[in-house]
Amino acid sequence: MSTSTQNEQLTDTREMLVVHSLFRRELRLASGLVRGVAPGDARRAGVVSAHLGLVEDVLHHHHASEDDLLWPKLLDRVPEEIAPVVRLMEAQHGQVDVLLARIGVLRPQWTQDPTTERGAELAGLYDELYGGLAEHLGDEETRVLPLVARCITAEEWNELGEAGRTGIPRKDMALVFGMMMYEGDPEVVKIMLAPAPLPVRVLVPRLGRRAFRKHSIAVHGTATP
Repeated sequence: MSTSTQNEQLTDTREMLVVHSLFRRELRLASGLVRGVAPGDARRAGVVSAHLGLVEDVLHHHHASEDDLLWPKLLDRVPEEIAPVVRLMEAQHGQVDVLLARIGVLRPQWTQDPTTERGAELAGLYDELYGGLAEHLGDEETRVLPLVARCITAEEWNELGEAGRTGIPRKDMALVFGMMMYEGDPEVVKIMLAPAPLPVRVLVPRLGRRAFRKHSIAVHGTATP
């Protein structure tokens, strides 16, 4: 398949913007959460760490799904002059992975013993992670998603979305969906739920909003972070 799609209709990629809204918000706020933990307050450090660990796990699985199911197809289908853009995405994923690995070592240590020094180092890593991720998400939305719309079929796009969802533990599904709903386009949220049975379409938004509100108050101190 070439860049001139053989589909009559472009693939709707707006679901990606809803997912990205979660990462942008929660990782923008991450360093402030860490800096707000008083030295020695292991209980509060545990609340913040559990929240950030969930966000990082969702991000890692989201990127792994793209690495496995999206970039290879694009590299096979797009003209050579556009392929470097896809390779840029892969390189940015690699940079994010390096930071996540460093955070993955330091965050548990800080959780057990939240000293001033560890908190400052961890917060700095989150600032660096957010800066790199924000650049990557912007590049992906402006340079890649239009290409995806032309070159990836709706079925392939749905496969990518399903792969992303399978990486979320069942116990966290409502919360993660609520995180995405909070700033996500309501029209796109409805599209995301459209294939589900009616009870799911009715209940999941309610459960998601309730789960995120409770979680956000515990983590951010407000239902509207």
